[in-house]
Amino acid sequence: MFLFHPLRVLASRVPSFTAHSTARLASSNHGPSTLPDPDSKPKRRHPTRRLISTLNPALIQSEDYLDLSGFKLPHVGTFPDNCAGFLYYHRESSAAPLEGGPSSFSGGHDLLLPSGAPWEILLSQTTRAAYRRFGDQLLRENLVTSAQLSLCRRIFTPTGRLHPPLIIFRLTQQFPVNFGVRLRLIIVGPKALHPAVWQFGRREVQFPFTGSAVARFEPSTQDGRRVVHLRIVKIIKPVVFTVEKSTARFAPPEEGQLLTCRFRGGDQAPWEYDVDLPSEPATALRVLWDVTDNLTLQGPAL
Repeated sequence: MFLFHPLRVLASRVPSFTAHSTARLASSNHGPSTLPDPDSKPKRRHPTRRLISTLNPALIQSEDYLDLSGFKLPHVGTFPDNCAGFLYYHRESSAAPLEGGPSSFSGGHDLLLPSGAPWEILLSQTTRAAYRRFGDQLLRENLVTSAQLSLCRRIFTPTGRLHPPLIIFRLTQQFPVNFGVRLRLIIVGPKALHPAVWQFGRREVQFPFTGSAVARFEPSTQDGRRVVHLRIVKIIKPVVFTVEKSTARFAPPEEGQLLTCRFRGGDQAPWEYDVDLPSEPATALRVLWDVTDNLTLQGPAL
């Protein structure tokens, strides 16, 4: 939940017990800020220590403004220049809309990781010692319930360190994809976490290209089957083939398009994964499919 240049803490009601936080930056002439790669070594500094009065965006005051420019955190890296703003709690678009805050608040933009995913801290992480004060503040302001935090504690506490952008709560949630390595996601179910792993090539050529993107699953029920496709939302690092294009199982990923498979004879079709297969990834996707269906039936949060 740390944040910057009007920051928003995203609280998504994904299922009703989950939430995550994300940083938003006030708009500037320099475009979205991005956390530098870990190998870079910008000048280290410490932010001015100060109190925060609220995490409710409707109640934020100028005194809640924080400047994290150049501040370095273990396992996170160094925050970029002009990285200042507000910590706040925000619901997804399917929940009640948020209003209020400083005039520049609504003009903010996400602070991005090098992968293209927003920098964020999950609600589940506020149950850990390092972020417990955030959880206490959210409870104090009635932004979350003790039942939500208790369930997060039961589901997440037995696990080790998790990478927030790869923890998926909803079927259409965006996540970063590195085409040169296996895609490893953690799917959050009502009672447990479900790991899922995919690769982008045949066994003999696991990774036919390098590059990265932001993607999301896209459900389909054609022919009476429940399958998911992979939509490439945004290319972050250009795709470069590591094998002859003609031998690659996939066509080059294109921004805005579905990931496409190639078949012998020249035919092409969108990549798909049947969620009802007897496999670990299918089990995880099935949980995700059912959770998303339940959210649709419940309607927006109040």
